This record gives sequence, structure tokens and C-alpha cells, in this order.
Amino acid sequence: MAHLTAAASALAVLPRLNRRVVHWGKTFHCSSLTKRHSNSLLFGTTSRSRLSSLVSSAPVGNNVGSTEVLQEEAMKSYSWPDKKRPRVCILGGGFGGLYTALRLESLTWPEDKKPQVMLVDQSERFVFKPMLYELLTGEVDAWEIAPRFSDLLVSTGVQFLRDRVKVLSPCDHPGTNGPNVSGCGGTVQLESGLVIEYDWFELHKFTSSSRLVLSLGAEPKLDIIPGAVEFALPFSTLDDALKVNDKLTKLERKNFGKANPIRVVVVGLGYSGVELAATVSERLEGKGVVQAISFDSSILPTAPPGNKEAALKVLNSRKVELLLGYLVRRIGKSGDFTSFVDQSDVAAKENNPEKLVLEVQPTEKGAKTQLLEADLVLWTVGNKPLLPQLEPNGWPFELPVTGRGQAETDETLQVKGHPRIFAVGDSSALRDPKGKMLPATAQVAFQQADFAGWNIWAAINNRPLLPFRFQNLGEMMVLGRYDAAITPSFIEGLTLEGPIGHAARKLAYLIRLPTDDHRVKVGISWLAKSAVDSIATVQSSITKVLTDS
Repeated sequence: MAHLTAAASALAVLPRLNRRVVHWGKTFHCSSLTKRHSNSLLFGTTSRSRLSSLVSSAPVGNNVGSTEVLQEEAMKSYSWPDKKRPRVCILGGGFGGLYTALRLESLTWPEDKKPQVMLVDQSERFVFKPMLYELLTGEVDAWEIAPRFSDLLVSTGVQFLRDRVKVLSPCDHPGTNGPNVSGCGGTVQLESGLVIEYDWFELHKFTSSSRLVLSLGAEPKLDIIPGAVEFALPFSTLDDALKVNDKLTKLERKNFGKANPIRVVVVGLGYSGVELAATVSERLEGKGVVQAISFDSSILPTAPPGNKEAALKVLNSRKVELLLGYLVRRIGKSGDFTSFVDQSDVAAKENNPEKLVLEVQPTEKGAKTQLLEADLVLWTVGNKPLLPQLEPNGWPFELPVTGRGQAETDETLQVKGHPRIFAVGDSSALRDPKGKMLPATAQVAFQQADFAGWNIWAAINNRPLLPFRFQNLGEMMVLGRYDAAITPSFIEGLTLEGPIGHAARKLAYLIRLPTDDHRVKVGISWLAKSAVDSIATVQSSITKVLTDS
């Protein structure tokens, strides 16, 4: 399932000079000076002499200072095509971000109030994450579940920019830029040096017109234990899935005809871990051994009973070894575990120091630490949201962020204290009416996108905003090429599993693909593949009958 912390560590710490420059830049970019026109159709560069004087007045170090001056001199301010229409900047093109943009596009807008929408993402492709597992079985092609943003948005008015968010500088805290003052709601600085203003408005036209939407998603948290960053592969993005597929292919070729099985260890037995273990074990078909490790005493601790039972049935039938109630202490190469290997039964019989080894410790007191050998370690535990850093450090109106790095929002999905910023998906921390934190799943992001789009429409048109109410429709999971499990919430006790569940899940996700054009193309492709598979199955059956006779 799809899963979206404060900025990644690479963005978490910026040089002191850069903090000052961005602070000045924020003052500069939110001033009336940025209203001047540019000869360029899309970009207007900021005043080089003005920025240079600001930078030169700062106490800078030798090398750091010169580097920062060059960066700031290269900064450009994005010039929106229409100076009078509202502007919405959406950071992150996952389920929350892309679907919010498409929702805004689908609404009916009064004249001159349809916003200009800019979608920013570091990748050129939108990834339908719940179906990444099908890449490992060859059931789908990359273009079907990872289409380019440019293709999805070609018939819309949404602009797409491929870049990475570096700094977010909001100016919309009550008292700093109230509804009776003309100005911008803040700026977003990208790694390329481009600075985008959002929330520009004119008082006589409309008030507090456009918004910023945070939907930056999350990334795997690998730095939990020693060796995970170096030796474990996450499974969260298209690149991750392609790397895992490539690694499995190489292992299959290398071990072809050999007696030693391929050893794969999956860390984590939540939905992602279970789906991955089931998919990989089916692909290896007796050519490998899959072990799955979980801190909990059971798999899928939060799943409905029907899904849990269906998953256990599939994992047991494929002889996946479950290590429940275990902690992974570290991951390394066999040569790093010399003192332990002599005392354990780890399969270092090949005497290959390059083999991966996991040190696992049972949660039960008194139990001995074990060593597991692996050709491939897949990591599905933990994630960290990717909220951008706020500048300058110590600015009194920072976003309220939880310990997990998610922005706290009110029930309308507005970030608390920032009425012009919405947060959805993994970037958002929101509790339901019972006080329970909403999970970071694709289903939640889908529904939040609808509400965020509507509430931006309502804010621009001075209408009341709607409180978000999550409706749990059930839970789905894939368990292999022809296996899946679906437990709908509206029919108590019902779980669709096996081929029926697989077909129902695929149909449900086909309906949820982002655009009609893409939906039709993928639907035709899947029908063609299904027809080919059916013909191949019939031919195989006929051949088997003739051979037996």
C-alpha cells in the first residue's frame, strides 16, 4: 500500500549564511519589487545587484561565502503566466498532490478565479505505489503504473515542474500577512535556484486567493540499525522496484542450475512486507528461500482477520519462513561476522565473505542471538515524511510538526496557524473524531485530495470549508500473480481472496488511475495480456493432455 517527515537529512542542515540569505530573500520576494514584469515569458530573474549587496553585507567565511553568493546570484523568481488569477503551488506528485491538482482542474470556477496550478515533484513520473509488486512478477509494465506527469497533465491547465524542494518560507501566519494586506503567502525555494511565490492576490479582485499544498510523501527510514543503508534495499519507489527486480534477475541467472538456493530476507511484516514476501516467494518457485522478520508476534497487526488469514495461508503454502518476535540488530557482510559465524549454523559453508548476514535477536528474554545469511535484504520498516526545512531557523511562525515529521492540520486539512497551507497524505498529521491518528495509506490520500481541492475552491470563492471525514472502504493486498485479499468494510465478515480477490483488486485500482486517457490505455493493455495468458494456459493444458496420453 502507499505510504508519505521533516526534511531529509541532506536538507535538514544548511550553512548559516544560506539561512540569512533566504531570510533576506523572503523579505525581498514578498515585497512589491517582485511584481515587476520580466522580458521572459515564464521566468523573471531577481535583481542581481540587489541580491549581491545583501549577500556582501553578511559576515561570510572564505569558501562557504563565495559558494553561497554564486547560488543566490543564480536564483530566479518564477513568473506566473497570469498576474490576476489565483496561484496554487502543490509540492509532491503522489496520490495526495496529483489528485488534488486534478480535482482543482475538474471543479467549476467563476470567471477569472480558476487558479493557476503548479505541481512540483523530484521525479518525472507519478507512481501508483500499490501496484509496484506486479513489476516483480511481470504482470504490469512500468508505463502502466508509472506514467509521466507530462502525459497525464497534457490536456489540463496544470503546469508541472521537475525539481526538489529545498526551503519553504511561509508568510501567512495571522498577523504577518492578513486578508486585508496585498502580498504573497510565502515562497518555495527549489534546488535549481528557482523561487516560486504562492498566494498572490489583489484586494479589489479577491481575498486570500491561492494556496500551498504539501504532499511530499515519505521515504524509507533505513538508518535505524547499522548496515541497513549500505546493504538493504527499500521498496517504496519505482527506482526501488526496478533495482529489486534487477537484483533478483541477476541472482536467478547466477544460481541457474546450482543446488544452493537464493536467500531473500524481508524485514517487516506489515502490508508492504507481507506483499513483498508473497510476491518474491512466488517468483522464486522453489529456487530460493524467503525469510520474513517481524518485531510483532503476528503478521499484519492492524489488518482485518480475513486479510491476515488469507496472507498466512499463502505464505505457508509457499514455505516462507516467518521469524516473529525478532529484532534485527545489524546487517553486514559475512567477513564482518567472523567471531559469530564460528559459533552459529549460518550457511557460510561456501566461505564467501561477500555474503550478507543479519544479526537478529529474539524479543523473548534469554533467547540467543541468531545469524541469517542472505543474498538480498528487503527493508519495509519505517518511513519519514519529506517536509521541507523552514528558513530562517528560529523564525517564530514555523509549521507545527509532530515527532514523526508530519505537519499538524485542523479538520479542514489546513496546517495549524497557516490558513494558506494545506497538507495531505504522508505530510499530514490528522486525527479522526475519535482521536485516532489516520494512517498514511493511499486510501486516506485519495480522499484527502478530494477535500483539499474542494476547500481550496471554497477559500478562493469565500465559501465555508468542509471538515475532512475519512470513510474506511476496506483493505486490499496482493499476494502474487493470481492471489490477493480484499476485506470491504461495508460487508462484515467478507473477504475476497485468491483469483477472485486478485481480479477485484485490479479492477478497483484501474478505476482509481489518475486520468480517463491513462485508464483506457491501461485497461486495453491488461485485457490484451489477459487474452494472451488465457491462450497460453489453454495451449499448456492441451500439450499436457497429449503428452500424458
